[in-house]
Amino acid sequence: MNENNTFEFVVDEIAEGSRKAKKILGRGIILGVIIAFIVVCLAIKFFWGAILPLVFLGVFMYLWKYFNVELEYSMTSGMMTFSRIYGGNKRKKVLELLIKDMREIAPVTDDTMAHLNSLGVEQDYLFASSSKADDMYYAIFDKDGKLSVVYFEATQKTLQILRYYNSATVITQVAR
Repeated sequence: MNENNTFEFVVDEIAEGSRKAKKILGRGIILGVIIAFIVVCLAIKFFWGAILPLVFLGVFMYLWKYFNVELEYSMTSGMMTFSRIYGGNKRKKVLELLIKDMREIAPVTDDTMAHLNSLGVEQDYLFASSSKADDMYYAIFDKDGKLSVVYFEATQKTLQILRYYNSATVITQVAR
């Protein structure tokens, strides 16, 4: 496919609202497990002091990637793919859509939530750094018989590709 119709965009996930609560809960669980391990080791008189820092480091390194999440979307040959990147190296594809199958693509405004509620959207995906991000757009589509919406941050190149593959979309100027 033409290189002009291929694009990818990555943003860091900003902790706010439920994302912030999940991060705090996750860190609390990690700390709780480590403290419980130390208490159990002291209770059974297992005093190998060198093993405790190694266990802590192992747990920390294994779980750290889940606290450092990047959100990515890429567009190639009319296909838009949304992925999460954990710790900079583990990629998990969450959603893959044909751009032409998107019912509506428009910028998020103050009236967007009322509009989406009136349509009866059942499932939503947030692929923007924040729910208050600049240049945030939404796309409505059907997935497994459910009306769904995905939120993403758009750039000029994104809008050009969306317009090319789905000319019925609502397009405006963006800052990026």
